[in-house]
Amino acid sequence: LAPLQQGILFHYLLQEQGDVYVTTGLIVFKDEERLKQFVENINVVATRHDILRTAFLWEGLSEPVQVVCRKALLRLQWLSADGEGSAETRLNAYVDRSYYRINVHKAPLYEAIAIHDKKNNRYLLQIPRHHLVMDHTTMDLLIGEVALIQQGRRDELPEPVPFRNFVAQARLGGSEAE
Repeated sequence: LAPLQQGILFHYLLQEQGDVYVTTGLIVFKDEERLKQFVENINVVATRHDILRTAFLWEGLSEPVQVVCRKALLRLQWLSADGEGSAETRLNAYVDRSYYRINVHKAPLYEAIAIHDKKNNRYLLQIPRHHLVMDHTTMDLLIGEVALIQQGRRDELPEPVPFRNFVAQARLGGSEAE
C-alpha cells in the first residue's frame, strides 16, 4: 500500500459503522438505457486500469496488500421507486456515509445504485466509491474515459499507467522529476 492508503485502511478498520472515506456523486440520466450503458462503459474502463479492479487484504499477513483482480464487474443495483420522500432524497440517504460501507476485501471498491425518479421522469445513479482506490481526480478521469467510449473515440483513450508504479514511487521515494 502507498502510505496514504495505509492511513485510510487504518481508519476503515477503526470504524464499525459507516466510513468517512466513502464519497458519492449523483448522476442524472434521461432514460434507463443511457444509465445502463454508462455502467457498462465503467466496466470497460475498469479493464484498462488495475486500481479499479483492486481489493485489500490483511488477515494473516505481515502487512496489508492490495490485490488486482482480473475481473471486477460493477453491477447495477436498483432501489425501489416507491416510498416516502423524493427519489433523490431516498437514494442519497441510502448511501449516507455515516452508516454506508463498502467491503474493501472485494473489488470493485465502488458501486452503482440507481432509482427511477417517476415524478421528474428521470433516472438517478449514485456511485459510492472508496477513497482507497478513487479520489475526485480518478473519478473525473473515469468519467472522461467513459465519455470517449460513448462518443466512439476509443482510439483517443490515454495509455493506462499501472498503479503499482505510483505505489513504488511513494514507498521507495525518488526525485520529483521521476
